[in-house]
Amino acid sequence: MADNNCSFETVRTENMGYCPNDEVVGGVKADVAYIPMAQLQVTKPTVTETTSYAESITIPTTGLVPATGKGFKKTTLVIDENELKSNLVGNKGNLKDQAQFDGMLPNFIPRNIGFIKRHKNTPMCYVITDSTGQNWVVLDAYMTKADATTAKKYEESSGTAFNVTANSSLYAYNGSITYLADEPATP
Repeated sequence: MADNNCSFETVRTENMGYCPNDEVVGGVKADVAYIPMAQLQVTKPTVTETTSYAESITIPTTGLVPATGKGFKKTTLVIDENELKSNLVGNKGNLKDQAQFDGMLPNFIPRNIGFIKRHKNTPMCYVITDSTGQNWVVLDAYMTKADATTAKKYEESSGTAFNVTANSSLYAYNGSITYLADEPATP
């Protein structure tokens, strides 16, 4: 007997109309939130036969809860140098979701080099806001590349370009982000 949960007969479909007069914009906002996964409790969307396409990738508004005493931190990136991608990887009939974010930290400074050093092997959560204001969440993201440069010429951009990849879906998020202020330095 066949397992009905594995049948394409019950897969939901929905109309995906598009108005040609709608404005389509690219890019992401400069501010990005991040937190180590070990400091975050995540509630992913529940998907059933009646779940819409959008709901199937939308984390509930209370679905990103930092651990007690922890919270998201914010970094500001170089404008127009960042990109968010939702990819399919693998082989035909066995494709998998992958989320990828490319960011550029401004300036060749110790803080940026230290961020890369500290989090090069840390599974992280990034919340990136696109140009339309939609928050996107990359979960269990690992840094796969980071290149810091002073640049060769005065007019070129100095900074640290980094790439993070998650072997999971990209998620939408419409809830609030709890930011944690830096603790004052002790004398």
